[in-house]
Amino acid sequence: MGILIRGKYLLSDAGKGEKGVLQDTAVYVSDGIVKELGTYPSLRQKYPGAKVVGNGKQLVMPGLIDAHTHGRGLSFLQRGVPFDYLENCLIDWAFAVDLEPELSSMLMAVRHIRNGCTTLHHNNMGKALDPGLFKKSSGAIEGYKKAGIRVAYSPGIRNVNTLAYDDVEFFNTLPPELQEFARPLVFIDKQAAVDAFFEYFEKLYDKYNDENTRILMGPNWVQGSTDEYLVRAKQKADELGKLPIHIHTLQTPIQKAFGLRKYGKSLLAHLDDIGLVDSNLVLGHAVFVNQEDIELLASKNASITHHPSCNFAVRNGIAPVYQLHKAGVNVALGIDEKGINDDEDPIMELRMIYYIHRVPGFDLANSSTLNAFDVLEMGTTNAARVCGFEGELGSIKPGMKADIITVDLEEITEAPWISPDLNIMQAFIHRARGSHVNTAVIAGEIVMEDREIKTVDMDLLYQEVRKQASSGISSEQRQYAQNLQKIKPYYHKWYQDWIDYEFEAYYPLNSKK
Repeated sequence: MGILIRGKYLLSDAGKGEKGVLQDTAVYVSDGIVKELGTYPSLRQKYPGAKVVGNGKQLVMPGLIDAHTHGRGLSFLQRGVPFDYLENCLIDWAFAVDLEPELSSMLMAVRHIRNGCTTLHHNNMGKALDPGLFKKSSGAIEGYKKAGIRVAYSPGIRNVNTLAYDDVEFFNTLPPELQEFARPLVFIDKQAAVDAFFEYFEKLYDKYNDENTRILMGPNWVQGSTDEYLVRAKQKADELGKLPIHIHTLQTPIQKAFGLRKYGKSLLAHLDDIGLVDSNLVLGHAVFVNQEDIELLASKNASITHHPSCNFAVRNGIAPVYQLHKAGVNVALGIDEKGINDDEDPIMELRMIYYIHRVPGFDLANSSTLNAFDVLEMGTTNAARVCGFEGELGSIKPGMKADIITVDLEEITEAPWISPDLNIMQAFIHRARGSHVNTAVIAGEIVMEDREIKTVDMDLLYQEVRKQASSGISSEQRQYAQNLQKIKPYYHKWYQDWIDYEFEAYYPLNSKK
């Protein structure tokens, strides 16, 4: 029977700029695929049995894509741990309440869907040599499927530097009683961890990778991976059709310092030395890339995921996204569970990107900046690429997968008025919120309509979340977290003199002199 989606405006492809915005255009969807675009009367006559979605007054656009998150459902703030510098958070987050994987992913999915996100990429931070990894990952993926969101899933582990960067040397600074606790965190069988990971990865890929779900490669950190692990990850990703390889890189100044201390160069330059910098490499955060890094990423057609609110929350700073974009690096939106309004709202994150990167210089005559369509690409086609759906998601045209949202425009354009000369996507970037999303169609199925999630009983979901979360953390987890707090003063001392390099900001926001 199919679905006929109608609107006053339709964004077909952000990459076409204003030419990608069509008026009074409808979309016919069948078998999970966009079949045809045309006027509503003509398509209604051609497909009289199709279910009609939309009232003809809305904005129709591609579903937004969160290209980097970790699937925890509740934010860290909701789970009881405020934010600090990332390195401090890595200690403090041990106190956070966890939900069971399937429940967590279902909650994650509906929080995204109700704000207009139809695909998310879950980068899994697994524990090396955990025999339960496959079961946990399967539970998470099944939860996403039940909720109806499209998912890309990248499993990964750290097989070195799990406690601190350069963790063996750090271990030697600890007193004996803390060394006893820290020993199993530092001294693991690194080769066995890699072998077990690839056995787990292949099992997960064989079971779940298909047309609507993508299993990607996700080593957690450059500084958390041995070179042997990274090279094998690249080989396996290329063997399977050049899967995207997601890896957190140069997120903090201390991580930058680690590369300079260990390799005498950027962590990205080290990745290039071992053959990882390629068109399927995706850096998470990339806040502390330098100019050579940017040029390298551009020359190899690589990507980054950008998480503006997260970078503020964990005190990283501002990634040089204007310069990355200008150089031709593929920049994709990521919320990373730390959105500005703590609600998995991709529209708010796009607005953050739009506003943060508006001051690359003060030349009034020649200073350009990101426009609304540049930013919209980051949340659609650019993000589709790093999620393994390049050419399949992110735009609305015949042959594309049918992931589409409708946005109510009354508050955006009529409360009380907006100039008819303003392009609707400019208005969207400046004024829209996730709460304006009315309907979400994913893989040709109506997953949310008139703000009502169709796939999940929200009352029961929230009841179960409250039940699990209110039980708190186990005594074993609390003891583990308390032991980490005892290590924290040594941890601070360890990093105290690392940042001894010069900073030269990309954005001239202010100056002491």
